[in-house]
Amino acid sequence: MKKTMLTLATLLSLTLSGRGQESLGDYHWPDLAKHGLAPVGEPVMLDGREAFKIQNTNDAPLQVGLLTIQNPKITEKFYELTGEIRYESVSGDGFLQMWSYFAPIKPGLPEGQYFSQTVGEHGPTGKISGTSNWREFVLPFDWTGVTNPPVRLQVNLILPGRGTVYLGPVKLVQIPKAKLAGASPYQDGWWSASAAAWVGGGGGAVIGCLGGVIGLLVALGRARGLVTLMLSALTCLGILLGAFGLIAVGQHQPYHVWYPQLALAFVLLVICPAILLVSRRAYETRELRRMAALDVSGA
Repeated sequence: MKKTMLTLATLLSLTLSGRGQESLGDYHWPDLAKHGLAPVGEPVMLDGREAFKIQNTNDAPLQVGLLTIQNPKITEKFYELTGEIRYESVSGDGFLQMWSYFAPIKPGLPEGQYFSQTVGEHGPTGKISGTSNWREFVLPFDWTGVTNPPVRLQVNLILPGRGTVYLGPVKLVQIPKAKLAGASPYQDGWWSASAAAWVGGGGGAVIGCLGGVIGLLVALGRARGLVTLMLSALTCLGILLGAFGLIAVGQHQPYHVWYPQLALAFVLLVICPAILLVSRRAYETRELRRMAALDVSGA
């Protein structure tokens, strides 16, 4: 049991430490503002963190050039701009956009221009719509097929209508090909964040109810076989959730996919075996008392 929990904890900590990313630059809005490089907006402190506030008070679309990175030191084929975003009452579907500019193939030809956008339904590449607490965003790009790395990156925010957006510090990173294992590290996920909330909440409620039933049966000294079966089944469920959670981590699924599974697995694998041990002792103690009472009455 201890070995299982240590393995889960180790793998989880490795996941949280990143996917073998190499940082190429950190960009903080107060520093950019000091040098006159920040766009139209306002550096603020929000929830104890640095943020850059952009507000569209009109119904007309707004496009803001957030950041230009000249001559990024990109050597790997896959790179991404990542950070955290929070937004309030955004009308329509807004998004972040990163343009990658490449030197002309021949003199006199225009630059190569390619973009990536956060227009997915959910996950780190999800669109900006409505209201959201802080969440991760990612603007990934793969320049496989292009001879030379980009010479410039331009990051924009597009809001179709009214709304307020807060951006935390952003980071440019690159990921070695060996770390990607041939798969795209950002997908919409096996299920949406809203579905994860329903499943996580429902699963937690069901497990809580079963725990209450188990506690009542143990207190009454009834249905020892059923209690043992239920606790064993919940322990097996914890193992399965842990396995699927680790698979989700390995496939670079979004946070809302793997975290609930690993969290529930952790709880089940810690609590159920402990309750099973306690209940076994409680049943044995009750049985010994019953036998002692029979001996006394028989005497």
